[in-house]
Amino acid sequence: MPARSESAIPREPHQPGTAPLWCAGCGTNKHLIIESIQARAPRISQQLAVFYTCTSCGFSYSHAATVQQAGAILNRRGIQDGLLEFGSYYFHCGEPLRDVNTALRSAPHMGMPRSRSSPPEVRLHTKILRCSCGFELEIPA
Repeated sequence: MPARSESAIPREPHQPGTAPLWCAGCGTNKHLIIESIQARAPRISQQLAVFYTCTSCGFSYSHAATVQQAGAILNRRGIQDGLLEFGSYYFHCGEPLRDVNTALRSAPHMGMPRSRSSPPEVRLHTKILRCSCGFELEIPA
């Protein structure tokens, strides 16, 4: 399901070659949903090609935007500045993070009361994602 914007005015700084994610028809970004995001060709750091639609007036737009601009609409949980989550994909520096490894992590058992037979910790399989700049993110597998 596409994410909806909550902002009434575009507050983010704009880079040359990008325009705000904004509906000219209704004069806001409150009703925007991002339909797709693609890498720009040729690759430009921190920029993506974004296609979005206004659910209020029905206008559609497609143009270059920064990772931060798209993240302002998509990241309602605010994972981290410069990191964009789109569905099950993560972007940093304007490119998708690549799977580089898996890990098995342990954490203390929380929540339900523990019996003598229950394990003292929970084991969680994770995957490690990496950007070409070296940024890494570890998420549950």
